[in-house]
Amino acid sequence: MTSPSDFRLTVIGCSGTYSSTESSCSSYLLRTAKTTVLLDAGPGSSMELQRHVPLSDLDAIILSHEHSDHWTEMPILYHAYRYGLERLDVPVYGTEGTRVALEAVSPEANSTAFSWTTIDEASKLTIGDIDFSFSLTDHPVETLAILAESDGARIGYSADTGPGWSPEAFDRDIDIFVYETTLPEELEDAGIPHITGRQAGTRATAAGVGHLVITHVPPDHDATEREASTRTTFSGPISVAKPGLTVTA
Repeated sequence: MTSPSDFRLTVIGCSGTYSSTESSCSSYLLRTAKTTVLLDAGPGSSMELQRHVPLSDLDAIILSHEHSDHWTEMPILYHAYRYGLERLDVPVYGTEGTRVALEAVSPEANSTAFSWTTIDEASKLTIGDIDFSFSLTDHPVETLAILAESDGARIGYSADTGPGWSPEAFDRDIDIFVYETTLPEELEDAGIPHITGRQAGTRATAAGVGHLVITHVPPDHDATEREASTRTTFSGPISVAKPGLTVTA
């Protein structure tokens, strides 16, 4: 394990589908003493991000998939890096569908401010002192769950997924896992490609997750219901994501 001040995740945005009055959409900050990586860049997330780190401190950005609530702050970050900070070649990693979507909105982004690398479920990355691996989730577009490892500690992120995927796919114990819980229990069998708290808890337990962070609850849903649902199938520590929440592996 790392020391308590080293490998940690901070919630930047956590609202599911669209922003709430309290939070922007999906965005999470991974940090060690040496490395800073942003996971997803949902709309509106750069404001909260700058409360935690200067934009100039980001070593890389990883985008899980092309749905707009997970990446559409990227054109704003492009403006910040190209015209404000005048920083070029910020490393960005994402699916091919996300690259196409970004270039449709900001055609020059990946030839000026960003240095784009397309990734898939077989990709392996090392950014500073963090190693990354990926797993294809159960979602209508190519969507990558992310596992980050540093000095023996592991932090995972489901991105979006239906019940056909589990963090067991990474085949190792995970200290902290950020798991979407978009659905209330009454929609568990509705065929929607997301999951309930109960489903997240069951899969996290089977995968040997230590600390579960539940996220991606839509603004008009009850986060306390999600937490209660998750506790029926997961006995470890549970945190409900909110901007600024920081957990340490």
